[in-house]
Amino acid sequence: MTDASAATGHEASWTVVGQHAAVSALASAVASGRVAHAYLFAGPKHTGKTLAALQFAQALNCTGDGPPCQRCRQCERVAAGGHADVEVITVGSPCDESEHRHSADERDIRICQIRRLDRLVTRAPFEGRCRVLIIEPADLMNDAAANALLKTLEEPPPRSVLILSTDREELLLDTLRSRTRRITFTGLPQAAIERALRDRWDVEPGRAAELARLSMGRLGWAVVALHDARMMEEREEALARAEELAASSLAGRFAFASSLGGGFTKDRRHVHRVLDAWQAFWRDLLLIASGREDQAVHRDRLDRLRPLASQCTVRGIVGALRSIADARQQLDENASPVLALEVMMLALPELRPNAVGDRPRP
Repeated sequence: MTDASAATGHEASWTVVGQHAAVSALASAVASGRVAHAYLFAGPKHTGKTLAALQFAQALNCTGDGPPCQRCRQCERVAAGGHADVEVITVGSPCDESEHRHSADERDIRICQIRRLDRLVTRAPFEGRCRVLIIEPADLMNDAAANALLKTLEEPPPRSVLILSTDREELLLDTLRSRTRRITFTGLPQAAIERALRDRWDVEPGRAAELARLSMGRLGWAVVALHDARMMEEREEALARAEELAASSLAGRFAFASSLGGGFTKDRRHVHRVLDAWQAFWRDLLLIASGREDQAVHRDRLDRLRPLASQCTVRGIVGALRSIADARQQLDENASPVLALEVMMLALPELRPNAVGDRPRP
């Protein structure tokens, strides 16, 4: 059964794949007129949060039947990114300060951008019924911006909806989270992603199966990877480097930590993508070491991964995964990027390349 055929009632016109509970909650809110003034869309990256936010904005402004109808002028304007009352606030978004020049290379969402949001929500909608402002990723608001948003949420204006979208809700202020209605997004089963790629994007079965496996539950990632060859190349490079560093000397590890950490301020997203690949690499080693090789993601690397896994204990690999997670948390908390990555490198097990049947090391 396809995702479209599974949708019923007010959900039928939504195209978000697999997030039935989330879509049902949003569609019911629109149908009943019981729309909250602020929502928290929480869940892993690439699971449909942005699409759901935009379709919610369509539904709130739709003038057709079965909102979002996807056919009326309001729905079309939102889909095209030109609706005057619907806006995404993110890193690099503009503010009202004429002397400020924002770019996507910045590391956070700033207070001047939230002050602009505050001015927007106090105005009546210009071309629709409801003004919808989406903050994504909300966890990248700096402290001043988060506190400024809190004041807005304490006195919500009428005919406006705020949506905070994040895959790291633990980084948000508790006071922000408590003033929003939480909508949960989850990773999808591999079979659901594979089916969606075949049915909606006409991907041939073998390619669909590969992307579904690599996506680790994130349909959005699979769709981006389908159209962006560089994304797959970058992932392959990161996996190769993770394998190389597993068998590298401490000096080699520290040299790479210095290089990667040194570029964090300029391109923090690249660093997080590298750590994503490293987590996937060590996760596959964990599955192989624990006798669940059939669940490994990188099936084309099994011949290279087995000798490495044979040198590890399950406890050692779990420690490696924990060290990567700790490094990510420290980066989010604005610790020294180089120091955080060096500490991570110290915790990774030292392996030897092409060593088969070695005695596991802790």
